Amino acid sequence: MAKVKIRIPEHSPAERKRLLAELKEKTNINDSIESLIEEMNSFEQEYGLSTVEFYAGFVARKMGDSRDFIKWAGAFSSYNHLLETHILERRN
Repeated sequence: MAKVKIRIPEHSPAERKRLLAELKEKTNINDSIESLIEEMNSFEQEYGLSTVEFYAGFVARKMGDSRDFIKWAGAFSSYNHLLETHILERRN
């Protein structure tokens, strides 16, 4: 049987730092948060509930598990995660 070698290029510390900085430039946290807010607002208008009201019912298993509700809960969780890890930690 033939042997296959997979080579992963190694980067110098300076190159890794440059790649990480480039990745951070491409990922704008504010744009991500704004996108999640727009998604949650859309669900709020469609279902006539605030996201907080919806999420309380979802966690209590009173909302069901439709695709929209799972996406809405995921958007709210992602929104909270971004706030906690990127916005609130800057204040400390």
